[in-house]
Amino acid sequence: MTTRTHAPLWLSAAVVVGSLTLAGCAGSDPAEEQTSPPSSSAAEETTEATSSAPAPSNSASTEPTESSEPTESASPSPTATVADGVCTADMLEAVLETEMGGGAAGSVYRQLIFTNVSEEECEITGYPGVSYVDADGNQVGAPAERASGESQEVMLAPGTSAIAPLQQTRAENYGEQCQLTDTVGLRVYPPNDTASLIVDQTATACASTDIVLMTVSPTQPLAPQ
Repeated sequence: MTTRTHAPLWLSAAVVVGSLTLAGCAGSDPAEEQTSPPSSSAAEETTEATSSAPAPSNSASTEPTESSEPTESASPSPTATVADGVCTADMLEAVLETEMGGGAAGSVYRQLIFTNVSEEECEITGYPGVSYVDADGNQVGAPAERASGESQEVMLAPGTSAIAPLQQTRAENYGEQCQLTDTVGLRVYPPNDTASLIVDQTATACASTDIVLMTVSPTQPLAPQ
């Protein structure tokens, strides 16, 4: 005869309840776990990070930066001016005279004579600038070189004169390299002036700027006649 053993009723009920619990856990939605609110500590960290970020500055839109400020243009170079009391071209008359016995081998010694034709006393001191000019007023060849010499301060009362010795060499002495050119006068800049005078002198000069035909000395008082 076969004997069958039955489990107690309380054990069967426990098994049923456990099965239901496991089924409930397995069927939970993972999305609900992801959308659950963050912990209080995580929320505090997020708030601190947001509050510590620097607020955008409005200074760029209201105040120009250094690089946006206009840059001052360089000041123009001051125009050369003549000191008060200096003899200027508009106060002077100039002529060229040949010294007696002033000839030398291949050159001639002359004098530039400056006369004060204004009504004011003025000073003329230093080297004048001298160059040949053609009929159109264009410079021909190299300007005069400066001879060694001591510059004397000369005060010119109205109607008085000062001289600047000038040596001129014959252009024909230099052959073809000279590039002979007819000239009608000299452009003369009084010492310390930026304006010039034209002194009449018909001559022949060298167009080549490698050849210097004139040497000028500083101004000095005109010797009594």
